[in-house]
Amino acid sequence: MTPQIEVYLNVERDWLNESLMERFAAALQSMLPELLAQPQGPDHVLSELPTVEIAVVGDEEIAQVHAEFLDDPGATDAITFPYGEILVSCDTAARYAAEHDLAPLQELFRYMVHGLTHLHGYLDYNPADREALFAVQEPLVERFFPK
Repeated sequence: MTPQIEVYLNVERDWLNESLMERFAAALQSMLPELLAQPQGPDHVLSELPTVEIAVVGDEEIAQVHAEFLDDPGATDAITFPYGEILVSCDTAARYAAEHDLAPLQELFRYMVHGLTHLHGYLDYNPADREALFAVQEPLVERFFPK
């Protein structure tokens, strides 16, 4: 099964709007068959989900969720729940992009792909796992949402 991707804007920022959320959703939906064609990780659920909801939030909200569910009070880039919900921080994306001379929209898209890659079973708790995840993630980001 290929899940339906839905992207929601849950924060107000001058550089984000509903039209961009539709663009993200379309790019992710186009990318999904290529991600699903990759070998599955041990805890894969992506192909079993009817829908994946991605919420674009700010650092304050993602920090609250990070503290509540992962016992870490700081903001983070993305949080993925195995039932098909992904939170991504537009503030973290904007900050990281500015610090590393990257495009903030592509960085935000990267976080969305990162969450989907987690749902496909890839982990990033150690260097070897992180390398395997990025080897899948980065070509997809570059191909489906170039700078």
